[in-house]
Amino acid sequence: MEKKRIAVVGAGYISRSYHCPALAKLREKRPWLELAAVCDLVPERAREAAARFNFTAEYPDAESLLAGEKIDAAYILIDPGHIKDMALRFIRRGIPCLIEKPPGKNSAEVKELAKTAGSRKVPCLVALNRRFMPLVVRAGEIISGFEHPPQLIEAQIIRHRRTDADFAYGTAVHSVDAMRFLMGDVAEIEVKKLKMQGSREHSYLADIIFRSGARGRLTVWPEAGVDLERYTVHGNDFSLLLEAPLEWTIDYPGRIICFNGRERQFI
Repeated sequence: MEKKRIAVVGAGYISRSYHCPALAKLREKRPWLELAAVCDLVPERAREAAARFNFTAEYPDAESLLAGEKIDAAYILIDPGHIKDMALRFIRRGIPCLIEKPPGKNSAEVKELAKTAGSRKVPCLVALNRRFMPLVVRAGEIISGFEHPPQLIEAQIIRHRRTDADFAYGTAVHSVDAMRFLMGDVAEIEVKKLKMQGSREHSYLADIIFRSGARGRLTVWPEAGVDLERYTVHGNDFSLLLEAPLEWTIDYPGRIICFNGRERQFI
């Protein structure tokens, strides 16, 4: 099979801890995959990633990478404030992208990115990984198999000492996408932004109405005493609890508990 050359833009923590190791494992299974190049504005990080994950080349910035390489796809793994502009450089050249979340600083940037990718027919995938977790996929299958549709979802994304200012749109967006995956698209949303006494950052309570008419409540609490992420779905005669399989939470390795007509089932 013809080689497919992948470039990675950004060699920070997320890149080196998750995406690059995943690409290295994928290359073992797919010999046609070539890790062609990695770039970072901090040259030492690019060199470290190139050596550790066997990238063919390294560059100090995206401009020099694009000038020096012919690539088939790119991973855009940089600060959210610059993701949209960086991704557009590749999309306008017809290069498919996987980009980290969130895909822009605001809805206007996201719409511009989606419109450009759509008009040019260039695939662009956002790394909202919850919907690809096998346990979350299984939960969706179980919910869709019940006689009646789901009526309510309650989601919690709770963290300990997550005082980064972009936690809500940089991390909690995972829970928003998981809720959409399980319940469908959103029709209305009302968000309360709370600054609790003693907390450095804001917490959020979001009330959601889905297009199906189902309701939802999302709790985003970044400064609690525990790390957890849970989704509880209720419908006529059934309830399902999903504990997300994240290695740094108390719920690891995750599980689904389902009640069907008061009968408890472990799946």
